[in-house]
Amino acid sequence: MNTKDFTSDRRWTFFIFNAFLLAFGGIFMAARISAHGWTIAAAGLFVLFMVLQAQIVYGFTLAVTGWWLLRRGGDPVRVNLTLPPDAAPGQLPATAIIVPIFNEDVGRVFQGLRVMYESLKATGKGEAFDFFILSDSSDLNIWVEEEKAWFELCKQVEGFGHIFYRKRRLTLHHKSGNVADFCRRWGTKYRYLIVLDADSVMAGPTFVRLVSLMEKNPQTGMIQTYSRSVLGQSLFQRINQFAAYAYGPLFVAGANFWQLDNAGFYGHNAIIRIEPFMRYCAMPELPPSGKLGTRILSHDTVEAALIRRAGYEVWADYDLGGSYEEGPPHLPASVQRDRRWCHGNMQHVWFLFSGGLTRPSRVNILIGIMAYASSPLWLLFLIFSPVLFIGGNVPVQNTFLFVCAMFLLFVPKILATLHLISLPEQRRAGGGALKIMMSAVAESVFSMLLAPILMLFYTQFVWSSFFGGSVGWGSQKRSDEEGPTWGECLRIHATHTVLAIGAVVLVAWRLPAMLPWLSLVLAGPILAIPFSRLTASNKLGWLARRKGLFLIPEETQAPWELKELEEPFETSAGRNVPGGTGAEDLGLAQVVLDPEVNAIHVSLLHERQQMPIRTRERLIALADQLLRNPPSALTVQDKRILLWDADSVQALHRKLWDSPLSQWHPWWQEAFQNYLAAPQPQDAEIAEAEAVVAA
Repeated sequence: MNTKDFTSDRRWTFFIFNAFLLAFGGIFMAARISAHGWTIAAAGLFVLFMVLQAQIVYGFTLAVTGWWLLRRGGDPVRVNLTLPPDAAPGQLPATAIIVPIFNEDVGRVFQGLRVMYESLKATGKGEAFDFFILSDSSDLNIWVEEEKAWFELCKQVEGFGHIFYRKRRLTLHHKSGNVADFCRRWGTKYRYLIVLDADSVMAGPTFVRLVSLMEKNPQTGMIQTYSRSVLGQSLFQRINQFAAYAYGPLFVAGANFWQLDNAGFYGHNAIIRIEPFMRYCAMPELPPSGKLGTRILSHDTVEAALIRRAGYEVWADYDLGGSYEEGPPHLPASVQRDRRWCHGNMQHVWFLFSGGLTRPSRVNILIGIMAYASSPLWLLFLIFSPVLFIGGNVPVQNTFLFVCAMFLLFVPKILATLHLISLPEQRRAGGGALKIMMSAVAESVFSMLLAPILMLFYTQFVWSSFFGGSVGWGSQKRSDEEGPTWGECLRIHATHTVLAIGAVVLVAWRLPAMLPWLSLVLAGPILAIPFSRLTASNKLGWLARRKGLFLIPEETQAPWELKELEEPFETSAGRNVPGGTGAEDLGLAQVVLDPEVNAIHVSLLHERQQMPIRTRERLIALADQLLRNPPSALTVQDKRILLWDADSVQALHRKLWDSPLSQWHPWWQEAFQNYLAAPQPQDAEIAEAEAVVAA
């Protein structure tokens, strides 16, 4: 798509409007400070104000621009318009769909895969696509469950040859390393790569449309979809998914106005032209200094900048539809995820001035950094803010600045709500105009309480990224029936609550004129413990849905894919080892005992080169030790070593079935008896698993 004729005009218009609004606020702030004279503290406050105001103004400009475009029928320059809506896809090139996973809910992941595979098959273009489940799971039980689920999925949808499972032996460099490993092994076999998250769902027509758009636009390196947050159960999830549904379209349309062919990449629910991605987007090592580490945790923004530097376009297809994901179930889970994201975004400081990047790429990187770095700046602003209350009064400038800030923050919400109500179909899907307005008001209160809580957490995270310890790559909590307990909420939020209460006491004593203003900020941390606990409630989420609040179209007019996703992933009976075996070693017991699970596991192990004699002797000793003792006698690492060796797994299986049971440890005797007493898989199922081994 040729955008050279108007790209410069759009960007100048957008950022001049930003600069005008920023200057307008800066003049009034300077006037307020000048009334009592400039000091070092006052100058610092002014600088902080301008930096933070720039971020608010940018969001306001995005929303207003997006609202203007949507009221006109949408931006005429967007990648989805390069093909007619009803264009029949031709023959599609080979495309890989990858799903990196790490200790995820196995049933949810594979049900999502089943839904997507069947939806894609229904388009008649499924032969062009292959699915790859790329596991870095460290839990041995989950590893075995993933293998079983892969085999079940392939049987259910006849997906052998199109659905593949790979477990990495060495889990280097987290998700980016997992994707890189796929590219090295299979990248040359495919023209396109569609990256999903473990909780992603995409409709079959969306897959086909993405590939067709890439074929139509050969200079496009990436197309990022706008994935809708869905299937929320807790109040926290439902409010967040309503906010994304109601306000998101304005912001993404506004972003497309100035970004155009230099959009961002979120790391999932996107399609990539794999050849330039492999050539130009390898993640570099960071300088080994400071606490930021040498490997990049948040790779997506950098990859978009690198492929754009190579001359390929990056587009956001924000109006495509059929792209979904799930959000964290509650505030503690959201904060846990943001801890890693924050550290990754802070690492992007190294790339701000990297050679050859386009200016929009640098802006995108800076926006990602400021999403977290603004929090400690806001905290500093609050510390310096008593400068505004010199003399113990509340001057007109203070009130005006406050009104301006509220205008910039709430007008986007008002415009989005009015736009939603103006669309008959969207209005009906949201429960009617009154319910939408009530939901928007409730979401605004929720956001006002949440923002200062996140400010304190993000300040800690930014500090830790530069001066604290390293950040691990833990599994994300995507669902939680019970939510955090009151005790957990107390442990997580107690420090912030105490600090907020202390700040209220101090301000009430020393500067009471400031208290009404500061109370808007401190209310969130003071109420953080009940706020976190109550918003995590599934019951309150269900009650809100019953009352028609925070509704989204995917609830009232759910597509087939989301309806199917809520069904459990069905597995054949008789493969579990029932009671008596420790839950922590269930996967190992299944691999050793069950012929079908044993065959599946062996079939998925990679061939190894000739093994040194000492290594083989150690494996034999470990296998013998395992059967003569309960599995708990071995370390997790020893169990993992055994499970990675096909000869050892097969030998353990044969020994347990061929030898007198009395010579093995009582733990195995009981497990074996329990296994024999359970319903067994049919001979045909075992034969099918063994055929996989032979193949």
